[in-house]
Amino acid sequence: MSHFLSRLSPARRILLSFALVIVVGSLLLNLPFMQIATSKANYFDHLFTSVSMVCVTGLFTQAVADTYNIWGQIICMLLIQIGGLGLISFIGLIYVRSNQKLSFSNRTTLQESLSRDETNSIRDFLRSIFLITFSIELLGALILSFRFVPLLGWGKGLLTSIFLAISAFCNAGFDNLGSTSLLSYKTDTLVNLTIAALIIMGGLGFSVWFDLKTNIQAKGRKRKLRFHTKLVLALTAIILISGTCLTFLTEFQNTATIGQLPFGKKVLVSFFQTVTMRTAGFATIDYTQARPVTLLLYIIQMFLGGAPGGTAGGLKITTFLVVLAFARTEILGLPHTNFGHHTFSPSTIQKAFSVLIVFTTTFILGLTFLTMVADKGHRFIYLMFEAMSALGTVGVTANLTPTLNHAALTVIMFLMFIGRIGPLTLIVSLSNRKPKKNDTIKFANANTIIG
Repeated sequence: MSHFLSRLSPARRILLSFALVIVVGSLLLNLPFMQIATSKANYFDHLFTSVSMVCVTGLFTQAVADTYNIWGQIICMLLIQIGGLGLISFIGLIYVRSNQKLSFSNRTTLQESLSRDETNSIRDFLRSIFLITFSIELLGALILSFRFVPLLGWGKGLLTSIFLAISAFCNAGFDNLGSTSLLSYKTDTLVNLTIAALIIMGGLGFSVWFDLKTNIQAKGRKRKLRFHTKLVLALTAIILISGTCLTFLTEFQNTATIGQLPFGKKVLVSFFQTVTMRTAGFATIDYTQARPVTLLLYIIQMFLGGAPGGTAGGLKITTFLVVLAFARTEILGLPHTNFGHHTFSPSTIQKAFSVLIVFTTTFILGLTFLTMVADKGHRFIYLMFEAMSALGTVGVTANLTPTLNHAALTVIMFLMFIGRIGPLTLIVSLSNRKPKKNDTIKFANANTIIG
């Protein structure tokens, strides 16, 4: 078995690890003693839930609270945690803790799964990932317990707080409160701000946290954040502020969402929707009541996603920035693609455009198939909202997922899986064709008219 795995490319190992966890998770959730007596879920429902949890999405056909008992919910938390951090990361941590030397192929797989290009600090990086993750989740659960323990009692209150903290930091969007997500808590400042903070921190990316941790520990030395860290923090702030303002403006007079709320609560709900659209999946409003322009705004936010190398999905904000910077360079006829006194390399630009093309094409194909196989009567904006929510591993829904047939749900599962491992990773893992001789030869320039 180990010999077989050693022959696989890093991309295929990543794909296989996620697929393995999904299958094992669905089989465990399907066990009768994992479910409550009134559960109506069949194996397909458990498989869909397992895919959604491992891909940290948040879509479901049967609500967690209406399906699983405490043991089933513990399995759900494990699936979300493994999905957020990646099975490869857990395997790597075992190697590190046992002081075993990582082979070159294992190290490469770890770098691919964590979106990290540096090899000299992989052990410290792995330790930091788990330390930061569990510390933030524990702190989040502690804060949430001040709300849920008085409401639900010690046992259920603590379980709910831990469940929500793990789900929020991993940007999964699952909860064990029921089928209405956080609608009952949409004006609860403590719940909203705590979960929003967990979502943001999980979506920043582990490279950013590692860089922040390194700078904090740099006692007596000059501290200097990496360009990537500054970029992610700045873009995150811009997207959160602009998204909050736009949601506030488009839904200001909509009495079905925030129109009847006081000014401060309108800002709070608008802010939370902007945060959750960055691949978190929690909801404090009914999206079937939101205006179409707001849903279109949310689709764009889901498309952009969070930062690379973390628990967030989507295209990734840094990828979009590189594409925009290159477009500006071409329009102005500049020799280099510069941004913030830095120049993006040609390989970075090529990778950004590859990700953009593959991600966009996957969305279009997924939406097309979803529209073809879904039952008639569904609004197209809702189908588009659902497809982008799945591919961006967001998990918000316009109450559409539970009503879809098995064919449409299968399309949703594929979109969630592709969105979690990354479209490029999937293509590389499935491609075993060696380059042809003509692929490596430079021919005469192709003078083709563009535009």
